Amino acid sequence: MIKHMWKDYENKLFNFLKETYPECEIEYDDSIFGLYSKTERQIDFAIRGNLAGKRILGVVDSKYYSRNIDVKDVESFIGMIQDVNANFGFMITNNGYSKAAKNRVKYSNLKLDILRVNELNELELTVDYFFNQNIKGLQLSKSEFLRRGKQNSAYFDVDKSDYKKRAICFKEGYATTEYYAYKKLLENIVRAFRDFDRLHTINIFIPANKNDSSTNFTNKKYLYYCKVNRSEIENFLRINIDFLRDDIINWRNEFLANISKETVERFASIHVREKAYENYENLILEA
Repeated sequence: MIKHMWKDYENKLFNFLKETYPECEIEYDDSIFGLYSKTERQIDFAIRGNLAGKRILGVVDSKYYSRNIDVKDVESFIGMIQDVNANFGFMITNNGYSKAAKNRVKYSNLKLDILRVNELNELELTVDYFFNQNIKGLQLSKSEFLRRGKQNSAYFDVDKSDYKKRAICFKEGYATTEYYAYKKLLENIVRAFRDFDRLHTINIFIPANKNDSSTNFTNKKYLYYCKVNRSEIENFLRINIDFLRDDIINWRNEFLANISKETVERFASIHVREKAYENYENLILEA
């Protein structure tokens, strides 16, 4: 790879990380103050997420190397990981790496790896590990039910959501049209059952605009909602939610990738109810 092309590659890498891990916060060209060095450490990419309610940090070094990565490069990177208190790290190289460098990585007590630019799929293995542990560490409790809702979306309404009623409500703006309200209802029902294996019934509420012949093709505020139990949604989708919980790759490939418009509309016709409203703040949820 020619050096002047590396910046374009970094932009593609940033987009890759953002698209592949929507659950993460990805910061490009970040700076973290070192715990031991007491200096700012430049981070090419910082990956931030949550593990059972605790923040995790991954760092990615994607500098252009004119030679193979050697042991000194790895030692320097290990020092940075420790200095910023990161949970895992990747060194991405346009060239190769020496056997000694790979061995230093292998026998390190840190979670890190060296990847060539054409090995990016391997990124999924380590980052997904943390998300799998996050999901498997969740317990059905009021604090984690509400905290998980806030982690999943900035539109989660903590005031209208209700743990005792097993109700999750999203604020206005989360879905703008009727169809996307249907789609988000389906996604969040399955996500709730995936996150909490002891959850048997869930109520989801999503406000959106209705615009069809019934509203004279003008936007009217409607609340779309449904109450579904675990076995109902498993039978409808013909999936095993425990399988989706086992690995986030299953969630992406076996569920998200297979949501069709036909499935969404069929789900809505069976399970979704609606009611018009004028003021969101005055909405009373019927769970």
